[in-house]
Amino acid sequence: MWPWEHLVFGYVLYSTLNALVWEQPIEDGTGLALAVATQLPDLVDKPLSWTFGLVATGYGPAHSLFVAGPIALGVVAVLWTRGKTRVAVAVLVGYGSHLFADVLALRANGPNVARALWPLVSQPPYESDLGFFERFTEYFGTFLLQMMHTENVGLVLGYVSIFVIVAVRWVMDGMPGIRWARRKVKYVT
Repeated sequence: MWPWEHLVFGYVLYSTLNALVWEQPIEDGTGLALAVATQLPDLVDKPLSWTFGLVATGYGPAHSLFVAGPIALGVVAVLWTRGKTRVAVAVLVGYGSHLFADVLALRANGPNVARALWPLVSQPPYESDLGFFERFTEYFGTFLLQMMHTENVGLVLGYVSIFVIVAVRWVMDGMPGIRWARRKVKYVT
């Protein structure tokens, strides 16, 4: 999944949970924790693979239930004991949604539980040895070409619709992140 897709998936899950449990706007810090947690596995494992060649694919320790799972639960436990319940839940939902989405792998040949079982189960290495920017460019170029094919109009409309719906949900949640950005801009000026 693309970073924005992980963010949207995690946000929808957390926003729904927040509305059901707390019925309050999502605070900026909680929204930031959620956003970072939805990206963290890729921010660790993609460079480990694509830049440093330390793991065979972009699914390494940060995607592993055996490595990242205990670390994430430790972070959540610390936040929870410090009274940061909503932040702890946001981290758990964000990180968990990333792993769940990668296991589902809807656009990449279907479910693949092995992605979350590193180092016990290794993924087949990439066929080509590309650096971070070359691999990203290759993947993003393929994504753009797929989106521009006329036979994918329905897919593109569905894709855009999901983002519009999530944007509306974000506005209904009080636009977490915008308040923080406004405060920072006022502070600078």
